[in-house]
Amino acid sequence: MNIDQLINLDQRLTLAINGSDSLFWDNVMYVVTNTFSWSLVIVMLIVILFRNNNWKEFFLILLFIGLMLAFADQLCSGISKPMFARWRPTQDPQLMYLIDTVRDYRGGRYGFFSGHACNTSCMAMFLAWLFRSGKVTFTLFFWSVTTTFTRLYLGVHYLGDVTVGFTLGCIIGFVFYLLMHRMLNRIHTSRLISEQFTSSGYLKDDMNMFLAVVFFNYVCVVIFAMTLGIA
Repeated sequence: MNIDQLINLDQRLTLAINGSDSLFWDNVMYVVTNTFSWSLVIVMLIVILFRNNNWKEFFLILLFIGLMLAFADQLCSGISKPMFARWRPTQDPQLMYLIDTVRDYRGGRYGFFSGHACNTSCMAMFLAWLFRSGKVTFTLFFWSVTTTFTRLYLGVHYLGDVTVGFTLGCIIGFVFYLLMHRMLNRIHTSRLISEQFTSSGYLKDDMNMFLAVVFFNYVCVVIFAMTLGIA
C-alpha cells in the first residue's frame, strides 16, 4: 500500500466514524472533548496526590506532569502541526463539506497529530504507573480513548492523527514517569505496604474515590449534554 492509498483509507475510515444523526450524542461528544468538563477529576487528582505524598514528592510529581504536558503540547502544536501542515478534515478543501460538524466546531487549520489524543494518553500512562491500580488504569485509558474518539466524531482529526497522537502520548507518559521515578528514589522516602495500599503506596480507598469522581463526572457530562439538547 503506497502513501496515497493509505491517505485515502484514512479519509474513508474517518468519514465512516464521523458524526451521527443523534443530537444527544452530538452534545455528549462536544462536552467530553472540552478539557474544562473534566475539572472535577483534575481537582480530585490533586487531592489524592497531596494526601498520599509528602510535600517534596507532591511538588515533584506535579512538576513532571506539567513538564510532560508542556513537552507533548510543544511537540504537537509547536513542531508537528506546522511541519507536516496536514489539514484537519473540517478544514480540508477536498473533504470539509462532507464532514458532519457539531455547533460549527472546526478546530484550527492543521491536525497532525492530535493533541487531545497525545495529552490524554500520556496522562493515562503516567498515572497508571504512578498509582498501580488495575481498576484505575482501565478507567484512565477508557477516559483517554473516549476523549480521543470525540475528535473523530467531531471531524476535527483523521484516524491517523489520533492513532499517532495516542501512541506518542503513551511513550511520552512512560518516559516521563521513569524520569520522575528516578528523582523520587533520590528522596529515599519509604512507602507503606499493606492490603490498604497499592503496590506503589497509594491508598486503595483514594483510588476508589477517584473512580467514583470519574463516574460522577461522566454522569454530569450526560446531564449537561441533555440540557444542551433542550436548549
